[in-house]
Amino acid sequence: MQRVKVSVEDLIRIVELCRTVEREGIDPFEVNVRAYLEKLKKYLPHWKLLDELLLDVEAINAISSIIKLQSDWIKSRSSSLYIDPIFVELKIRMLDQKMIAEAFLNSWHPIVAIDQIFSQKLKEAIDYWNNLLPLSERWREDFSPSTPIGTFDMDDLIELKLISLKDFDEKMKRLLEELRSKLKDNDKIDYWDFVCADTFEETLERAYITSFILTEGYATLLIDPLEERIFITLIKKSRKSIPCSLPIAIDYENWKNLKERKN
Repeated sequence: MQRVKVSVEDLIRIVELCRTVEREGIDPFEVNVRAYLEKLKKYLPHWKLLDELLLDVEAINAISSIIKLQSDWIKSRSSSLYIDPIFVELKIRMLDQKMIAEAFLNSWHPIVAIDQIFSQKLKEAIDYWNNLLPLSERWREDFSPSTPIGTFDMDDLIELKLISLKDFDEKMKRLLEELRSKLKDNDKIDYWDFVCADTFEETLERAYITSFILTEGYATLLIDPLEERIFITLIKKSRKSIPCSLPIAIDYENWKNLKERKN
């Protein structure tokens, strides 16, 4: 028989999370009701003390309140969103083509494209800058090509630390291999444990490259709101997920705390 690790703190966190959602008007569907009920079902046979049983009842009551909020949300949305299809058809027929086009344009929300700067793009920018004429000659009618002023090359960018001598693709490939090796025996790894390095600069670099690994679809993030933790897991070919954006902030103090915890 598989041994279940029970914790009263889990019950307390469930109750506090549900009460917070109810009190602050947070989306009730953010609470994973099914997962929490499964957890309570596993824990129930292990409670021996009266206080533990009472806390279990309180957790059930808190989850019930979330279910009621979800039900109320569905009822309110279903009643307010229904419109007679005949009325909609008549409304469309009465509109002219210009008004229909404006309506489609106002409701159009295209997927945002993400452009990253790589070494090739930086080189193109350098070439463009170096080929510019001096400001005094750009608006002359009889201007002719001349040597541009203020030129610089790739070595200047390296000195300014705008780019690295190491190829970015190679860095991402090595970090991805490291991630895969650490996930051989586990299905997920703590995000901060993975990106945290010996120096703050290296930590920022690992976090930056990890964002590209996630964007390219090699891995994804798993968020545990109860534990307030973020995990990284590899994406399987059969897995389907909805893409979303998740900003993760990190500063020097945050890094110092991570290093202390890791050590």
